[in-house]
Amino acid sequence: MYEAFYGLNEEPFRLSSDYRFCYGHKSYSRAKAYMQYAFERAEGFVMITGQPGTGKTTLVNELTHTLDSEDPVKIAMLVTTQMDSSDLLRMVAYHFGLTDLGQSKSEVLQQLTNMLTQNHRSGGRALLIIDEAQGLTINSLEELRLLTNLQVDNTPLIQIFLLGQEALKKLIHRPEMEQVHQRLVATCFLKPLELDETKAFVQHRLRVAGWSNRPVISEAVYPVIHKFSQGIPRRINLICSRLFLYGSIEELETIRLADSEVVIGELLSEQLLSDGLVIGDEFNAVDAYEPEPNDVSETEGDLAEVDAYQPPVEMSGSEDFELIEESFPEKNAAQTAVSGPAPDESFEVASNPLLPESEVPTLSKPLPISSLNNELKEAPSQNQEAGKASPEIRTAKHSDAFRSREAPEHLLTDSLHYSEEYKDKDYSVGLILLSVVAVLLIVTMVLFLISPEGFVEQVYRLKGLIDALLA
Repeated sequence: MYEAFYGLNEEPFRLSSDYRFCYGHKSYSRAKAYMQYAFERAEGFVMITGQPGTGKTTLVNELTHTLDSEDPVKIAMLVTTQMDSSDLLRMVAYHFGLTDLGQSKSEVLQQLTNMLTQNHRSGGRALLIIDEAQGLTINSLEELRLLTNLQVDNTPLIQIFLLGQEALKKLIHRPEMEQVHQRLVATCFLKPLELDETKAFVQHRLRVAGWSNRPVISEAVYPVIHKFSQGIPRRINLICSRLFLYGSIEELETIRLADSEVVIGELLSEQLLSDGLVIGDEFNAVDAYEPEPNDVSETEGDLAEVDAYQPPVEMSGSEDFELIEESFPEKNAAQTAVSGPAPDESFEVASNPLLPESEVPTLSKPLPISSLNNELKEAPSQNQEAGKASPEIRTAKHSDAFRSREAPEHLLTDSLHYSEEYKDKDYSVGLILLSVVAVLLIVTMVLFLISPEGFVEQVYRLKGLIDALLA
């Protein structure tokens, strides 16, 4: 739709993979070079991982297009992986051109082996590409490993490329996958684009489509595209496609920052972009220092804050590509946030009393706390009626004052607990004294029964002991 308005030969921002629009950014070019090396090895597995939309399928399509034009390579690409090992083997044979397949697994395997052997003797090679390989089961991966064991004259008959997300790497590193892991020739991790690569990516695709600098794209738009796409090529295509559509509808000759604000808002409302990409009022922050840019020189200083932004991207840890001949370590660096001890806040009570002694009520019997709360909320303090300043409780680190009407409730509650505590203590002391007296009486009765003549003498002794205890 917008191609005709802006004079483009074709749509430059299609979401589907097209190797003609490939932009060789740093991570992409590095991965492509090592994949070519791994393909020349003609053996084992090659694993390519990355976030969805980073260009894994595009990379393989470009590589296979080049190989197909130079070498007799029989290529089979399998996308659906949610199947058991037997069905996977049949699908592999079918994508290599075998149609009249046997009923049993052994028959299918024999037919596939015969085809690969014949292809090798005729000077050809076989390459199996499995996309979304993180969905493979352990049994399916083991079946693929057995295919890599097929050889003629010490030459492998097939090589397998595994494409998938980060879960694929975790799957290959499981202990039961050790034999598959040992057959990896190389691995590749495709990183998202940097800010300067995002700008170059957009302009490259436009030039392939016949762009003649119409519309003009303001320099302030590229940081917005990069931030809300997080450098993912597929998201960049989505945002740019909608930007050009909006520009053609509004008949814009220049796409400015305000236009990108409208388009990003629409994509967010349609849930075509994740809300997790937005933090706060992003556009207001950008508009504050870039209202309407005209050229690059006017925006270099003002865009410093936006240029410094680095989107959060999960990386593998160090290198984005690694040859398996050396090592293939698991990169699971854990970050632990340790909080320090809570600050020690010492409270200091003001020298002024919270209430004069005359205002502290006396209670004939304990009242429920709820009743006290209601009475204290209904009765205004005399300090407030007289226009006096409310007493304050201050801390050593804070100057906020508590309201004076809350203080009586606190004091009365503490007083009630205090009186109840001492009642319990007095009751315990009385029980102890009664127990002592009872023991003495029992002892006296026993002595009387033993020696009645000395009863009077024992009574006087008992009286003396009681007087001593009471004193």
